[in-house]
Amino acid sequence: MENQTGTSVLITGASSGIGYELARCFAREHFHIIMVAHHEQKLREAAERLELEFQHVPIDTIAADLTRDNAPDEIFAEVQRRRWQVEVLVNNAGFGEYGLFSDSDLRKELAMIHLNVISLVHLTKLFLPEMLSRNTGKILQLGSVASFMPAPLQAVYGATKAFILSFGEALQEELKDTSVSVTVLCPPATDTNFFKVAGAENSKMAQGNLATAEEVAAGGFEALMKGEARAVPTFTAKAQIAASNILPHSVMAAAMHQQSAEEKPKKATRSRKESSSPATMAQNAPAETTPKKRAPSRKKE
Repeated sequence: MENQTGTSVLITGASSGIGYELARCFAREHFHIIMVAHHEQKLREAAERLELEFQHVPIDTIAADLTRDNAPDEIFAEVQRRRWQVEVLVNNAGFGEYGLFSDSDLRKELAMIHLNVISLVHLTKLFLPEMLSRNTGKILQLGSVASFMPAPLQAVYGATKAFILSFGEALQEELKDTSVSVTVLCPPATDTNFFKVAGAENSKMAQGNLATAEEVAAGGFEALMKGEARAVPTFTAKAQIAASNILPHSVMAAAMHQQSAEEKPKKATRSRKESSSPATMAQNAPAETTPKKRAPSRKKE
């Protein structure tokens, strides 16, 4: 790949998870990394880890709460003040909320819509015109397999990701005669702090076979640099999206509902004879309802 020394990339949600791993991908190619995240201390620590790994790569940070209306304007103003020319915009920041829509936290869901959708549109609106004026640039929008199907128990989150896919595909058509590309990254359930933030640690999905943030970021980075419309980084994601193209949405909704349900303890048998068998006792022991122990996030919402 062509050396990108001096080329700037701005990544939101860059302090952990997929965002941090994307920053590592860009650092390997010698980009100037502009890391954006909400919590200043965590952002500083993530930048320090990145600097230790890539000692000759310029790394800067901007702490900003993208659930606030004016945060994208503040980020853009800081980029202008520092005279950075952003060639790549990565709209990675986002979070979810778990549970029945009738019972879930409205304030959290409105903040989610602001972060996942409004800030993404706002930042794209600010940086795209400059890319067009230079006729060069790349934008990566973080979608999900949930972009393609209903997501019961994560209804608002799924809707935000459906918006991102639709928005991204519309921009791809508008920009097809330019040298500016938009790529939508659509990962499956990934081993980050997403489930903890969403309150979904005990869901079957969180307890299942999760993709790693590293493999998701690598797939997204490769597709972005090639100017591809969509990045679907794992076999699981490809299979889920393929199923959504074949099966009715009602069937996909039911399947997603089952995957998102909480993992409940199995009921022990009442049979004295069965309970006396060590193998049966082990089989009927309550399932773990606590989340898997995960390695600390390296990063980057």
